[in-house]
Amino acid sequence: MATERSDVVKLTKQLITIESHKLADGREAAIGRFLVDWFIERGIKAKLQPALDNRSNVIAWVPAGDGPSLMLCGHLDTVPAGDMTDAFTPRVEGDQLWGRGACDMKGAVAAMCVAMATLHRDKALGLNSVRRRDEASLRLAGDLVFVGTVDEETGGLGVKAVVDSGFRTNYAVVGEPTSLRVALAHKGACFARVILTGRGAHGSCPEKGVSAVSYAARIVHAIEEELRPMLAARTHSLLGSSTVSVGRVCGGTQPNIVAERCEIDIDRRMVPGDVEPLRELREIVAGVCGGVAGLSFDVAEMPMTSVVPHTPLETAEDSPLAQAALAASALGNGSMEPAAPVGVTYWTDGSHLADHGIETIVLGPGDIANAHGPRDRVSVKELEAAVRIYTAIARSLLG
Repeated sequence: MATERSDVVKLTKQLITIESHKLADGREAAIGRFLVDWFIERGIKAKLQPALDNRSNVIAWVPAGDGPSLMLCGHLDTVPAGDMTDAFTPRVEGDQLWGRGACDMKGAVAAMCVAMATLHRDKALGLNSVRRRDEASLRLAGDLVFVGTVDEETGGLGVKAVVDSGFRTNYAVVGEPTSLRVALAHKGACFARVILTGRGAHGSCPEKGVSAVSYAARIVHAIEEELRPMLAARTHSLLGSSTVSVGRVCGGTQPNIVAERCEIDIDRRMVPGDVEPLRELREIVAGVCGGVAGLSFDVAEMPMTSVVPHTPLETAEDSPLAQAALAASALGNGSMEPAAPVGVTYWTDGSHLADHGIETIVLGPGDIANAHGPRDRVSVKELEAAVRIYTAIARSLLG
């Protein structure tokens, strides 16, 4: 495994140096071309798949037979550097590889690519690297695919292009950071905007106006006092409860004018089975504003979660993919018994795959607490283990 270990660190570093965020020239174009070339150099079929606005996903595949097929899926975009120093100059300090996207999720993408290359090499050599001494032939019964998506950080239109094209596999592993725990569930997300339109007036005679800001304050209070406790009662064994958070309130123009307009941006997270988040928000807003003369309101989901529905994910623990992943994670981490499955609170491309009939889990190196901030990093040991785990999952499901 020495070569594979050095390969995954090297590739992660290379991917970090290629900026692929919303402020980068061409966004994900450069990293997409790099990965296609990387696969082709190793004899693996690969191509760019147009997704949107001249942005393309990467699809690479090791064809085999008519058996079950497995997708290793990771997004190619990151958030911008922000306040991270030398964000695109990767460095290794002890066991930690630092750089923007190391955690979310260029480390996982690199591990998936190296796992693909390892399996392709062993298939070509007719060897099973787990039983190399026996020189047992490796026969994949079904296709192994890597899908690198664009736009995950800003809406998920990359994964939408994948499923809209009709592309399907039986199974998918999404490599978001789980500290290499097998995540069988994640929350859904609904970003909603409430727009209140009142009646302006001079600040010296507020009784002649209707302040949209004042009614917005009442709505925020109702969300905290009424909706939040109601959602706390909706729990999931792996995810905890559904949640609501007011992230932005913006209204008015200056102190001496009664505010005619106000916006409230709300983050609703749903556990499996939690439905109709907009209906509940509309009921809250109507309860505060309904029937008030001179005040109108609108509640709508924002495009970031509506164009690609950000639904929850839930996969059964006794499913073939979950069982293969739990066994592989124990093997990859050198444990006798697999760790218990977990859930993650963030949304991933995985639910859109699952919504289109692909059995899906989330499993990747890194701690989500390190993503997006100035301490973006991933454990080298976890990168190495991720290669072993992805390889073992493929062998189990496709062998």
